[in-house]
Amino acid sequence: MSLFEVLNLPVSFEADYYASDAWEDRKKEMESDVQKQNALMKMGNEIIKSLNNLGKRR
Repeated sequence: MSLFEVLNLPVSFEADYYASDAWEDRKKEMESDVQKQNALMKMGNEIIKSLNNLGKRR
């Protein structure tokens, strides 16, 4: 490979990574983590609501 060809190559492998199956797997993993965190937030909100309702009844 000549120096000219090497200099024309991309500096990073970002485009290759985002076009690969590894990125799709990582994206699914991140979406799963977000869904888990959202579920915990929703449960926390329901607990707070129930505690507020208990406090109102007294």
